[in-house]
Amino acid sequence: MAADKILFLCDASDVDIVEKSFSERSDYELTVETTERILEYGVKAYLERTIELMNRYPQMYDAVVGTHDSSAVFAAIIAEKTGKRFASVQSIINCQNKYISRRIQRSCIPEHTPAFCLALDYLRNPSRLDTPFFIKPVRSNISFGTHRISSPEELHACIARESLDIAKHNQYFLDALSVDPRYLEPFNVQTCNAFLCEDLIKGSQVTVDGFVHDGQVELVGMTKASYYPGSNSFSHHEFPCHFKPELENAIHQALQRLIPALGLNNSFFNVELRADEPRGTFAIIEVNSRIAFQFAKTIESVTGYDPLHLLCDIAVGRPPRYAETISRTFRYCYNFELHSFSDRKILKTPTQSGFQELRIRFPEVHIRNLIQENTQLSDYKHNPESFRYCMLDIPGDSRAEIMEKHKRIMSLLGYEFAEADEADSLQAECA
Repeated sequence: MAADKILFLCDASDVDIVEKSFSERSDYELTVETTERILEYGVKAYLERTIELMNRYPQMYDAVVGTHDSSAVFAAIIAEKTGKRFASVQSIINCQNKYISRRIQRSCIPEHTPAFCLALDYLRNPSRLDTPFFIKPVRSNISFGTHRISSPEELHACIARESLDIAKHNQYFLDALSVDPRYLEPFNVQTCNAFLCEDLIKGSQVTVDGFVHDGQVELVGMTKASYYPGSNSFSHHEFPCHFKPELENAIHQALQRLIPALGLNNSFFNVELRADEPRGTFAIIEVNSRIAFQFAKTIESVTGYDPLHLLCDIAVGRPPRYAETISRTFRYCYNFELHSFSDRKILKTPTQSGFQELRIRFPEVHIRNLIQENTQLSDYKHNPESFRYCMLDIPGDSRAEIMEKHKRIMSLLGYEFAEADEADSLQAECA
């Protein structure tokens, strides 16, 4: 049987992982295209040209998929314009515009939705929310623009300081939607560069990964987040995470209602939430209409199946083959995020021989370098307080085993930066 041909859209830093994931698969033939190249080519021009070619040559690809917010938008538009299976453009908007998403959540699962409003509505009537509260861009780009706010004056300052950058970050989104005037729905366009204010949500933060295939919602598992002390930057994520059966069942039932309400179908999704296990309650942080690419190897290290393969299964209309491929290897896997808490010049990154030595010593570990030498950490996507430069997936059968591997790997990576900042001592505290 001929391999299904997939147009696989992802970030440049994902390519190595994607190629390794499919290196021994004969049922899928991938053409990998990066978001960076699409942005360089011109978003609208790339989408129009790709759609034209795929419609002219229908056998060119059997499916198209995207792995991040940007590439998911591109994939949805291409799929909708060429008759392929993927999340609809409207469902992508319903998730990526966090104000629209909150309105749908409030109508569907109000008991799990915090109070919220647009920043300008709050400034007109500050009694709408108690202080402190949380703000984020209506359309998020990693953690940029997220803050804890204690007064209207502080909110004014954030809007003045960051609105221009938010508009720049979102331009590719609007450029993509301009492929078809019907995608430029006024409510989305008018709000996507705004700020959203929300009640603070307490509890343990987890990401629930899942997919919906032909209307059937399936949950893959939960990953728990941990932060660097005193910061909003993640130190690591732990898979799997479990709550009491009653709470897990409540989460499952809520997502069975919410995912269809958002219009998602034939797509992966991930839902960030905070759960208060002693009280048996939880609240939604946000819903993402895509695979949590960061956790693909984390999940595979424990379950034995690769979520990237399931992503392609769904795209070509094949029932996802996850249940038949589960072959548990390690009990746990932690996904570590390495951050610098100051912007610095990158003097040295791990060499190919260094990576090879690490692979020999730790064949079960996945390392994802995000930066290049002779650049600045601020040249890459980052949040306001820190700069992420590497991710590690370290599996093991206990926390102690994983943390010992982490210590040894950190001593071997070989990153070097100019002008070290004392704030980076936070990095050593993640264990």
